[in-house]
Amino acid sequence: MAEPPKQEGLDLDWSGLAQWMEQSGMPKAMELMKQPKMIEGYVKDMISNAVPAAGAWPIMNKQQRYKCFDTHHFVFVKFKLGSSTKPEELRLFVRPDRIKLRLPGGKHEEVALPCIVLPDSCRALCKEGILQVKLRKRPLTTEYKEAPIRW
Repeated sequence: MAEPPKQEGLDLDWSGLAQWMEQSGMPKAMELMKQPKMIEGYVKDMISNAVPAAGAWPIMNKQQRYKCFDTHHFVFVKFKLGSSTKPEELRLFVRPDRIKLRLPGGKHEEVALPCIVLPDSCRALCKEGILQVKLRKRPLTTEYKEAPIRW
């Protein structure tokens, strides 16, 4: 195997790398690394698996369909509902750390929120098959409160 040209400040031991790859069970890895199309395809696959497509709904299992994100002051949770779901059949319950949506037929979706919210600030809107829930984040207090010390 030909040694690559040495670059200033970068001196790699290519024979040591090839030997390590063979010991790791990757004897053809050095040959594959010389194929730019293969590397490009591998990188594209890794990126597409790591970053979901824009507008994709994260699915935890077959029944969960929601998207949760937050801004500086609010947390938003969007549920994708079935076409036959009527808003009056839904029940929404809010805690400071999670929300639960009860669907018709006894099914329910539970979402752990990314931060603590004020449950009384909840605003929910159902439109075009999507239920959007908006919650205000609990403000961070910067003042100290004196705590008693036991002796």
